[in-house]
Amino acid sequence: MKSGWRKWAWLALFCCTSAVRAETVRIAVGEWPPYISEALPNQGFLCQVVREAFAQSGLDVSFHFYPWAQAYQLTQEGRYVVTMPWFRSREREQHFYFSATLGDFTTRLFMLVGSPQVNLGELKDQPVGVTRGYFYGDGFAARQAGLTLEWSDSDEESMGKLLDGRIHYLVMDEQVAQTLFQQAISRHPQSLALTSAADPIWSQPGYLLMRKADPEARRLMLLFNAGLHKLERSGRVARIWQQ
Repeated sequence: MKSGWRKWAWLALFCCTSAVRAETVRIAVGEWPPYISEALPNQGFLCQVVREAFAQSGLDVSFHFYPWAQAYQLTQEGRYVVTMPWFRSREREQHFYFSATLGDFTTRLFMLVGSPQVNLGELKDQPVGVTRGYFYGDGFAARQAGLTLEWSDSDEESMGKLLDGRIHYLVMDEQVAQTLFQQAISRHPQSLALTSAADPIWSQPGYLLMRKADPEARRLMLLFNAGLHKLERSGRVARIWQQ
């Protein structure tokens, strides 16, 4: 009799443990420090926002790192339900639900202090550093034919060209530029300082994308949005962005 009760007690405990085990949302991402990176605390501050928003609804999160194009493709194919962060486009709207906004991502024209302060429209013959695979907004695209572009395969390479004096201007997300500058400055004269044009080139909200074809997508979107709104009302999102 005792062994029988013990058996049922263990079974009940197992069932209770299984019942409270949190669902895990798997999210496809790429490297984009300081927003997202395997090497950063909490995998970057944007991952922390998303993790805490889902946690408000009792969901866990795991982030899976790929090149950006592959992260998007794997989600579109159904290997993942969620990928982030992405900007809104007509093509993406056909395949994905868009979450509430994660925040605004701002792109600026950067230069070192001492270089002439100009806006993008004033540059003609001066090469401007840009990174392959990025979209810098419709305004930049409209001016692109009149610019001399210096292409790089990564933001790190583009920042290196600026610090080495091979270019005097580059276009980059403001958070990324400041992070890369601080990481690289130890290898360069400490008198160097980074500045930017007053007017942003582009500023757009970023979103989680949830694959419409997946039956769980809409539920996950609603749960995430509810959690994110709680964090916003408490001021937590603003504090994470400002860390």
